[in-house]
Amino acid sequence: MTSTAHHGPQVLLVDSNIERSRHLREHLSSWGFAVTVAHDGYSGLRQIMSTWPELIVVDSDLKGWSSSVVIDGAVRLGSRAPVVMLSEPGQGMASRSSRRRVIGVVENPNSVSELRAVMMNALAKVSSDGQGADSFDLN
Repeated sequence: MTSTAHHGPQVLLVDSNIERSRHLREHLSSWGFAVTVAHDGYSGLRQIMSTWPELIVVDSDLKGWSSSVVIDGAVRLGSRAPVVMLSEPGQGMASRSSRRRVIGVVENPNSVSELRAVMMNALAKVSSDGQGADSFDLN
């Protein structure tokens, strides 16, 4: 688990693919996000309790605890953070109850431009709904 000292919106990235999560963390940090990374569902839930992220990015193919367990756990813990799902074609999606929390799906987890667009839409929606996520400006 790692985090950075940025002052932008707090994002939790839960991805068991260590190389991809390192790559995505670098991009998210360069966009101004304060990023915390967890490589399994259990660690992800612990990070939700300690960092209260404004956005959660979770891999649909987590090892150990599934993405559905992480999303449902976040809700039970009181998190109102929207969820962006990383999903490759042919991967299973979150359970029906968890899908209600998923505000966007990135179908190519290696596409940083797609991830950025989905994240910005998710945060803009949360900000306009008044559900959290303070106003911020990401270049």
